[in-house]
Amino acid sequence: MQAILIEQGSAGTQLILGEQAVPVPGPTQVRIAVHAASVNRADLAQRFGTHEPLVPGSAPPVVGLDAAGDVIEVGSEVTDLQVGDRVMTIVGGGLSEHIVVDAGLPIPIPDGWSYAEGAAAVLGLLTEHNALRTHGRLQPGETVLVHSAASSVGLQCVQLAKYLGAGLVIGTTRSESMTPLIRSVGADQVIVVGDDGFANQVLALTDGHGADVIVDHVGGPYLADNIRSAAIAGRIIGVGRLGGGEGSLDLEMLAYKRLALYGVTFRTRSTPDKIELVAALRADVDLDSPVLRPLIDRIMPWTEAEAAQALMSTNSSRGKIVLAVGDAAPE
Repeated sequence: MQAILIEQGSAGTQLILGEQAVPVPGPTQVRIAVHAASVNRADLAQRFGTHEPLVPGSAPPVVGLDAAGDVIEVGSEVTDLQVGDRVMTIVGGGLSEHIVVDAGLPIPIPDGWSYAEGAAAVLGLLTEHNALRTHGRLQPGETVLVHSAASSVGLQCVQLAKYLGAGLVIGTTRSESMTPLIRSVGADQVIVVGDDGFANQVLALTDGHGADVIVDHVGGPYLADNIRSAAIAGRIIGVGRLGGGEGSLDLEMLAYKRLALYGVTFRTRSTPDKIELVAALRADVDLDSPVLRPLIDRIMPWTEAEAAQALMSTNSSRGKIVLAVGDAAPE
């Protein structure tokens, strides 16, 4: 079985196509033949050691955080999935011809979706649902502010906020050219962030009320303006740290507005925790809704994984970059 591995060389890390043993599912697991996996920011963090440093002398880790494909083997205690099911799932090491996951993690790919769309959607949907609904406690009619709304997860957050009944959805971007894209997925207003920040514009758009839920994919540099932009009893959820991990926090304003700050990551979640996230998404969201169909920038062969990561790092893509795995033809 082949997989895309991170190899540490004298000139730094590189991605290689290497051999791995075919995984065997346990009683509560399934094996999936992978057709597609997406490229994610955390792939870069994994590759360059900012999440979990590579250990010298250890086996090269497999790249990827998600996958979509067909169930080809089920454990003896699995009853909810069967051979032949088309599924998408979060998984460590998705860029592999075969993966094994707990049977509570795969989600059926909606009818009409390709494997590429399944791979493009699953991680973002789980992340943004956890941010908006679980931590953000989003209620119909509330105002949502989405930072870095032109990123692939930002676009999914806008889509999901509208699906969940948000009243006003505001997206931010640092590029005027991304405004039509953000509006196309459901944003009511788009703020192009300049040197003067975004808080005054958010307050103006909401008649001084502020945003009830703020989903931040930028991080530290936006923290001070997030506090200023938030409504009384607002919820601020930190998902990404594209701009850095440290910012200025006005504790007086935090207390005055009775704000809640949350952080979202999968790195510290156990398998039961992740299964709960999957169950919450499936109970709350009809994935067949056309407004949730993911945007794909392009599909590339998995042998071009390193080029795909380089492309993602330029912030020029419009939607997810997906890799066709193994012999699967780009869809």
